[in-house]
Amino acid sequence: MTTTPGELFLDRLRPLVLPVVILLGVLALLIRARGELHSSPRFVVDPLACGVVSQPDWASDTLADSLARQVSRGLGEHASLLDGHDLRRWSETLLELSPWIEAVELIEPRFPHQADVRLRLRRPVMAVDGEILVAATGQVLGPGPVDLSPPPLAYAGRELDEDVRECAAAAAEILPFRDELAALGVRLATVGIADPSPATSVETVAFRTDSGVELSWGRTRRKSEFSQLDLPYAARVDNLKQVLLEHPGLRGLRSVQLWTDRPVVVKRSG
Repeated sequence: MTTTPGELFLDRLRPLVLPVVILLGVLALLIRARGELHSSPRFVVDPLACGVVSQPDWASDTLADSLARQVSRGLGEHASLLDGHDLRRWSETLLELSPWIEAVELIEPRFPHQADVRLRLRRPVMAVDGEILVAATGQVLGPGPVDLSPPPLAYAGRELDEDVRECAAAAAEILPFRDELAALGVRLATVGIADPSPATSVETVAFRTDSGVELSWGRTRRKSEFSQLDLPYAARVDNLKQVLLEHPGLRGLRSVQLWTDRPVVVKRSG
């Protein structure tokens, strides 16, 4: 009996048919099981069940609870722990939910029906009208309350967006030095745009201490093309320390200019 090439091929293929059928059956079961898991409450995160586990020391419970409510409402649809796209969508959405949220540091599935979300919050450096907090970028964050040491500087300038941004940036620049200055008797209270002098017509950012001494910090970056020539921040603080050697606590002074090579001191009249 003669065997054709086709019959030979089928004879060789026959031992593979059963394993292939079994494999296809297993894949079908896995796909079905995965679909059922997607809809199982144990593998689905409900954003309405959002809760605060920890918060920065300076963030009040009121602020933390407010952010949790914004996150809960804003994330919208449920997310599957088995679908990375869902959690990536959450990450993108979180950055748009609140100006307080600077970055999403972690979103990690946690079985059952949970996800760990770690956010980095913007630290306020300035307060407008006593309670509207502003970040270093000039972004308005809203009310806190917060418990920061040193506290945000009060804004004492004009109601101009560019001035607010300029002063917020300056408040962030001097923040690393404020504790040291406070130990030397210089406690900053406000920040604003100083009136330009008649001689130069140059606008500068100025801090004011709790005793009323004006500290001219530097030319505004958005209005002066020469602001980059001003002294580095640490050198301006060194200028202030130099003045403090002769005038402890800045007693008897009306103002000090810090951004030039040498500090310029103006004494109080009388």
